[in-house]
Amino acid sequence: MTPVTNLPQLQQLMNSTMIYAVIVGLVAVVASLTVANMFPWEGGNDKSYVKRRIAFVVIGLVAILGFWLYNDLYVVEHIRNAGFQNMFKACNVKCIFINMGVYLIASCILMFTFRHSKFGSILGKEKK
Repeated sequence: MTPVTNLPQLQQLMNSTMIYAVIVGLVAVVASLTVANMFPWEGGNDKSYVKRRIAFVVIGLVAILGFWLYNDLYVVEHIRNAGFQNMFKACNVKCIFINMGVYLIASCILMFTFRHSKFGSILGKEKK
């Protein structure tokens, strides 16, 4: 990674970081969808939706924390100016909310759209 030494480089880095936050959120949705389809339906008193829900939360937390830690521990080290580092850290906090928002909104849309699927069962057991 090239060192960030001036304001246009920092602005470009912050813009690309926000785009990567959206991409990481969408990749986490796809990973969550894949993992949810790996858990089989259980016969009788089906509690498999609880396992899917736990996996959904864990994947979301790993995606958000992993993205934040990568930016905080690796990317910030390549920014030379302390003021620019603080500006990037503020951007990193915004990116956490972007990442979380994309993950939750896209997942909820998919869950409500495919309510009778394994991924839709994360919302809870259906009443018959």
